[in-house]
Amino acid sequence: MIERLYQPDYSCIFGDRYSNAFQYGKVDSLVWPIFIDVEKKSEKLRNLLNMNMKDGRNYFYTRKISIDDLKIELECSNIDFVLLQAMDIDRSYGISNTDVLNSVKKYPNIFKVILSYSFSNSLNTKDMIFDIEEKKQRFPVVGLALYPSYAKINLNGTPQLKEIFQYCLENDIFIKIDLGNHYLPQYYPNYINEEILRAFISKYPQNIIILSNLDISRDFIKYYPLFKFHKNLWCEITPLSFGGLTPKNGFNQIFGINGLIQNLWNRIMIGSTTPTLEISQMVRGFEEAIQDLKFAQKCILKTWLFRNVNRINSTLFQPIKNKDSVGIKKLIKIEDESIIENSNEVIIDYKLKLRSYSITQLLFLTNLISQITQKSLDKYPNLHYGEILIRSYHTTTTLIVNEHEFGNYLDLHFKFAEISRKDSQDAFHTVNALENRADFNRYDHDLATTYGSRQLILPIVDRKLEIGGRENFYILVTFGPRVFNLFFRIKLFKIN
Repeated sequence: MIERLYQPDYSCIFGDRYSNAFQYGKVDSLVWPIFIDVEKKSEKLRNLLNMNMKDGRNYFYTRKISIDDLKIELECSNIDFVLLQAMDIDRSYGISNTDVLNSVKKYPNIFKVILSYSFSNSLNTKDMIFDIEEKKQRFPVVGLALYPSYAKINLNGTPQLKEIFQYCLENDIFIKIDLGNHYLPQYYPNYINEEILRAFISKYPQNIIILSNLDISRDFIKYYPLFKFHKNLWCEITPLSFGGLTPKNGFNQIFGINGLIQNLWNRIMIGSTTPTLEISQMVRGFEEAIQDLKFAQKCILKTWLFRNVNRINSTLFQPIKNKDSVGIKKLIKIEDESIIENSNEVIIDYKLKLRSYSITQLLFLTNLISQITQKSLDKYPNLHYGEILIRSYHTTTTLIVNEHEFGNYLDLHFKFAEISRKDSQDAFHTVNALENRADFNRYDHDLATTYGSRQLILPIVDRKLEIGGRENFYILVTFGPRVFNLFFRIKLFKIN
């Protein structure tokens, strides 16, 4: 809950739609469509489940659960959606697309679809796109899974890929590359390595590409440079990543890689591989692992690791809370607007009513300032010079100027949040206030006094704000969520 109480203004990172991450559901990104109450199983799936090793044990272990059993597991773990994934490896065994679709039919509001194709010669490009489109019209298709090391898919030499991936890009369908860490026979390592992946990813810089089932003993370190330099590359953590470690220790090792959280927090998915394992064990391990992390890291990971998938497809992943209002609008309304004009200048005053939506929140104002400035300039197209004054009315708010790298913004926000969380029990301010109410926010007043300014004055030159290329503007709002006011005064000079 603490991550919601001190949520940043994510609109300045992901856009207004995702300003409030907690409108969106949590997602288990990898579940196999193998349930005892879905009786119609493909021949390939039956063959997979009947494959035994010499000692009689199954190659592909699954618990015997029904979809209702899964729903209980999801409810226990506070998970809202599941991605059901096929496995086409061009063999007599696997998990067909029909297995996925037969399960989705039972609970279409919970399940979403990851299709799989082996890219063998059985389907040409046109037929494959037609097949995906036909399924997409009836089911929520969000991804396409490839298994290069089992299906012998040449990622850089298969001609169908370019056209298929263009279709996926246009339809917000991600590409998932399974690294092949399954206990299945006939593994071909020459079809997947760092050089192959680097060339492959660079060919499709606009597609969302997800590496799945990285082994913690070698793959995370080996492929980490790819994640740093290719912002379209995402990571899926599954139980297959851990191998010999508990989920807690597995997550600890992953989060312990220097720089991984900073570089990948917004591009990680977590899948349970249910019914092989179960989502409750993954959630438990995750929750235990983050306890010793820094406040900012803990909040960000708890907020996004099970929600990142929502941002890939805004059509199929809709808010589950406050559905009538996507995102939180900072600007409630412009309450007052007045204009004074004389022979020397035009003065336009605005009083804006805004809202914060966390206890302590650094709200991004740059776009709003630009909009108000442009609104005023549009009224007087012949005036080119002036200035804008911005002033806060409230003693526990302050205007901040800094650069807007995402990481810098998050560092500032959580620094202020941590200061405001300090225990003010021994402060003299912890008393009944003059208005006969409780008052215990000593450190909120310290923040407003120590950091930032009560007001800003920005020049307008040639009808543009004359500011630095990296300068951005924020207001730090404490003791929220709250509604507050900002005063804008724009002067436009009449120069002969």
